[in-house]
Amino acid sequence: MSVVISLSKVGKKLRDSLSDLCADIGFSVCETGTPLSIAKGDSFRVSRGKKSYRISYRKKSEIFRGLTMLRGLEPGESFTGPDAMPETLCYMADESRNAVMNPSGIRRMIRTLAAMGYDSLMLYTEDTYEVPGYPYFGHMRGRFSEKELKEIDDYAFSFGIEVIPCIQTLAHLATAIRWPGLSSFSDTGDILLAGDDRTYAFLRAALETCSRCFRSRRINIGMDEAHQLGLGRYLRQHGYRKASDIMLEHLGKVAAICEEVGLAPMMWSDMFFRMAFGTYYVREGEIAPEIMAKVPSNVTLVYWDYYSLDAQRVDHMLECHQKFNNPTVFAGGAWKWSCIAPHNRFSLKSTKLQLECCAAHGINSVIVTGWGDNGGEASQFSTLPVLLYYAERLYAGEEVGEELLRKRSREVFSAEWDDLLLFDLPNALPGAEPDKISHPVNPCKYLFYNDPLEGLLDKHMAPHVALDYADFAKRLLAHQNDTRWGYIYRCLGTLCDFLAVKSDLGVRITDAYKRGDNDALHLIATRDIPSAVARLDIFTGAFRTQWYTENKHFGFSNEEIRIGGLRARLLSAAGRIEAYVGGDAEKIEELEEPRLWVDGRKEGDTRSPYISFNSWVATATVGQM
Repeated sequence: MSVVISLSKVGKKLRDSLSDLCADIGFSVCETGTPLSIAKGDSFRVSRGKKSYRISYRKKSEIFRGLTMLRGLEPGESFTGPDAMPETLCYMADESRNAVMNPSGIRRMIRTLAAMGYDSLMLYTEDTYEVPGYPYFGHMRGRFSEKELKEIDDYAFSFGIEVIPCIQTLAHLATAIRWPGLSSFSDTGDILLAGDDRTYAFLRAALETCSRCFRSRRINIGMDEAHQLGLGRYLRQHGYRKASDIMLEHLGKVAAICEEVGLAPMMWSDMFFRMAFGTYYVREGEIAPEIMAKVPSNVTLVYWDYYSLDAQRVDHMLECHQKFNNPTVFAGGAWKWSCIAPHNRFSLKSTKLQLECCAAHGINSVIVTGWGDNGGEASQFSTLPVLLYYAERLYAGEEVGEELLRKRSREVFSAEWDDLLLFDLPNALPGAEPDKISHPVNPCKYLFYNDPLEGLLDKHMAPHVALDYADFAKRLLAHQNDTRWGYIYRCLGTLCDFLAVKSDLGVRITDAYKRGDNDALHLIATRDIPSAVARLDIFTGAFRTQWYTENKHFGFSNEEIRIGGLRARLLSAAGRIEAYVGGDAEKIEELEEPRLWVDGRKEGDTRSPYISFNSWVATATVGQM
């Protein structure tokens, strides 16, 4: 149904934001349209009269959620939402793993989140934001300038979205520590030197930047996964100290700086559990009261869990967090960080269990994380089904069915729910379904970079993989002309089209070589490899379009270097094979080597061959010195 509305009864600032979102969702705005009125109230309600629309909201973010619901209303109809409303519903976008969103991409993300009713956005920036006095911090990484951050904050504010800075104040700073300026006061390769005055001078400058650029007084200060804390330069300077003592001392100083610059910190909580148990996720055991007592009272703990399918473990982790004298926020995962394709179905499965546990424990503040490990390859919008599920589940206050999700997908994304789940296809090979695995696998990445002659991952696929990818390509490319999301379908579709030739290429080469079938080898060298290269070039163009649509140009150079290396190896393999077939080479040395299971399993293992292997370096440079 076409919706034509008039915003003449809406204030100027709100009118601009509503107009922007209307353009996304296909509404027309003109003076002669049906008037829309908006009022703050005690409940969320969307209604349509004979000649008007009305939205009643509790907090500003609900205005935009309500706007998307107008399409389905007939005159005289209304929708009143349940009393449930998330205290915090936040999406965290990883801006530190090679891909940094461009202004257009971030504005689009803000509008998309607003349409679902999200009230906050975190930008995870390890070193991708400007800190005065530290010119190498984020150098050539596409860092956000202070001007850009303020503009992002202003735009988000107009949609009722709070932008919460999300930085690192201890570990995860390898890309910054490599440069002059921070390297002299680092502990190990990615950890700052605790206790050093230069560390706290830098952190004060970083925190002051965040305080200046954002309206939010909340900040995520990181402090996760500091595994080698105190074991590098700190050990040489001070001798051995317990990591827990160093950590708590450092946290106290950072929390104090936050208070001085007017910020309320939150932090990932895993280090407290690692210090107590040697690992993060536990099903039993207690953290020592003396550790809990030393956590500053102004720090909120963020329990992150992207994996758990064990309700007992999640329950125990929540119970442990709630024994601290600190507020708790839950952070789940919209899996987009193990390759260029997401894992929406696994995310939905794990999220359903985790949010049920959160509800049982009264946790109503939630962060949805969209990490970008090993290159930031996946589209920031490839996990739309997961983001939608979080919103509908938390606004409903109970489990929601697929019929509602299908309806809301059409209203918010102008796309069918089942069609958006097709984004999973590059990893959705038979045997890799969420009900058959305990952890997402990423064959589309490791089979992409798997060397055609060295064949490190040759055993980690099924015989029919090429046919599966050919089918996936057709299903994805059928949607490449979608107005809003077609560029993602095309990128993933051309990826699968390439893998329809490339995925089992090494297996076919090795098999023909072992059989002495030179005719088959000749066909591979003169037909299959040129076809693979041509398809790779098409994919590269589609991938570049996706990247530039959402991200700054910085970072894609790394992708082109990776893909260019693959292209060169394919051409080299063709030349080597032709030399062998023509009698100019006695053998192909790499093909003489046995193929082994990367995960060390024994022959005859009945598990799915597909694994999680998210490392371009480990896949493509197995022969590195």
